Amino acid sequence: MATAKKLPSGSWRVQVYSHKDNGKKVYESFTAPTKAEAEMKAAKYAMQKKLRARYDLTVKDALEGYINAKEGVLSPGTIRGYDRMRNNNYEPINNKRVRSLTSEDLQLFVSDLARDKSPKTVKNVYALLTASLGLYAPDMTFKVTLPAKQAKRPVSPSDEDVQALYRAAQPAFKVCIGFGMCGLREGEISALKYEDIENGVAYIHSVMVKDKNNNWIYKDHPKTEGSVRSVTLPKFLLDLIGDGEGYVTNMNPATISKKFTVLRDKLGSTIRFHDLRHYFASSAAILGIPDIYTADMGGWDRNSSVMKSVYQNNIKSMSDYYSQKMNEHLNKVIEGSV
Repeated sequence: MATAKKLPSGSWRVQVYSHKDNGKKVYESFTAPTKAEAEMKAAKYAMQKKLRARYDLTVKDALEGYINAKEGVLSPGTIRGYDRMRNNNYEPINNKRVRSLTSEDLQLFVSDLARDKSPKTVKNVYALLTASLGLYAPDMTFKVTLPAKQAKRPVSPSDEDVQALYRAAQPAFKVCIGFGMCGLREGEISALKYEDIENGVAYIHSVMVKDKNNNWIYKDHPKTEGSVRSVTLPKFLLDLIGDGEGYVTNMNPATISKKFTVLRDKLGSTIRFHDLRHYFASSAAILGIPDIYTADMGGWDRNSSVMKSVYQNNIKSMSDYYSQKMNEHLNKVIEGSV
């Protein structure tokens, strides 16, 4: 901060740089009876100038600045997703000044976005926007209603579904399906190396992700700490992979997903590769495995509700089985044979 200088009159003056006019520096002067008061006036001006500069940003500038600021601490995949959202969703408000934004502006933006985007996409787009605005204009608040979340009743693949897919796959791809059945994500399967497997236990600590230039890269640590785990592998999978060096599979996550889609289409199924992770969690629940152990095996946070609310779904064949068991019990109650 500039230091006040005493004038011949006995007052104190501080000069603070303001701007350039035709290449010449222009300063603002602040005079007061005391040194402290002059410097306080100058500091207040400098702070207001900084805030004005921040609030004068366009929405486009704020989004770009936020993403650049986070590049060193967020995963390449997250940054790539932010870039994709920034490039595809904010055109109606990109050139608006942050200082001029109102709740009405953002509500109209969200409502228009919701016409052809899912509630989840709208929520993600708005979250990135508010995070960006919060970085540059933390005092601004907006009241916006987001579209309601769509209610879903997902169903996990059955044992028969998974068995059919596994048997129809080529040996090299059976490896990927086998690891998917054990709860691994596509990126974790692609990054797994033989050196990560010892005495039948796979140490899951790495992931294959795309960088901002859309190239697949090996990342030694996943996005969340809970994803680092040890998974005891079933005998069929250990026999299948055998011994070797380097990566267990040479397929990147996109290739795994595409190959699985071709395979499932051939069988007339609608299952996604990621649904094998749902199968894993749902099967664990049916087998009576406590949630804390299922969370550890699948790489979910122990305190998160995501595993139960998203991944532990209804397996139709087991639902029929338990429905029959319940009906048998009710019949016995009525018949008096309980």
